Formats: sequence, C-alpha cells, structure tokens
Amino acid sequence: MTGKDGFLRMVDRDSRELLYEMPITTRQNADQEPTVSGVHICPGLLGGVEWSGPALDPKSNTLFVVSVDWCGIFKKMASPPQFALNTHYYGGSVTPDARDQAKGWLFAIDAGTGEVRWRRQWPTPLVAGLTATSGGMLFTGDLDNNFLAIDAHNGKTLYSFNTGGSIGGSVISYELDGKQYAATSSGVISGFFGGSGTSAVIIFALP
Repeated sequence: MTGKDGFLRMVDRDSRELLYEMPITTRQNADQEPTVSGVHICPGLLGGVEWSGPALDPKSNTLFVVSVDWCGIFKKMASPPQFALNTHYYGGSVTPDARDQAKGWLFAIDAGTGEVRWRRQWPTPLVAGLTATSGGMLFTGDLDNNFLAIDAHNGKTLYSFNTGGSIGGSVISYELDGKQYAATSSGVISGFFGGSGTSAVIIFALP
C-alpha cells in the first residue's frame, strides 16, 4: 500500500505483519511538527502518492509505483483559530514550493523483497494510473500532456503521444475483435494540480 507520506508498505494480508517499508519520494523533516515560523517539509501537501495505487506484473513479481515530490513550508498559528461553522479549521497553513520545483518518480520494485529494480525521475508530478501488461509494457501519462508506453524491464520510454491535455486519471487496456487497445482521459485534473486541455477520452490501437 502507498500513501501521501511517501512510503510503500508491504503488509501480510492474513497476519497484518509489516513485511517491509520503503520511501518512494523525497522525505525531509517529514516527522517534524510545524512551527510558527515554518518548517520546510517533504513530500508536502501535494506530494507522496495521490489517488493512483501501484500496478503489479505477476509474471515478474514487480510492483510499479508513481509518486510526487512537491515540498512546502508548513506553519502553525501562534494560538488556535476561532471555530466558525461551515469553514475549514486548520490551525495553520501550507505554502507549496514553486510548481517548477515539483517532480515525479516512477519506480519498479521487487514485490517480494522491496528491492528497487529501476527508477526514473520525471520533470512533472506523476499522478496518472499505471497499467502493466503481460507483454512487458507500462501505460501511463504525465502533466506535460503525454500518453506514455514504457518498457517495464528498464523504464525506457518506447512511445509518447501529446494528447493536448494533462493526464491524471486511469489508463485501461482491452481487447476487441482480436485487437488490443489502450485508453485514457485527458484535460484539467484538479484544483490543486491544475492541468490544461479540453476534457477528452483518447484511445490507441496497438499494431
């Protein structure tokens, strides 16, 4: 399992024993309490793993994980804020680093041991879903509007297509009449991550 704290954890389903835990984002001052003057903390409010969980290739027993480095300055108020009905009650604030400092990570991890088989840093946060295929391909997308086909064995990008919109949702692969397809959505992602482009569903046919 993954989370916004920037860790991947493997837990035994029956005994609930923690088998291993490993960082998959930059972690800096992550366990430090915010102060009135502010503490720079990574992975930050928008960091870690967002809404897309890991993908598993059972043939190679490899987990593929995308994550985000987007640190920020966390401050707490000198005194607790006055409670007001129907408003947020934070007791502090977060100022994310400049957007151009936000990066992404793509990891390939041995599911049994937690050993990193390969990893790549991305120029943008990676929040889109990952789909691993039996043919050794990974399908995903990024905030630079690119749909990506990646070699699951080494992380090399084999194919990239600019969809005209940011990709932050899931990617699916399916067969129809003996032909394989891959599909994703593109466009504005969220109020936090922004994005661009008209909302669209993009479908690719494999040769």
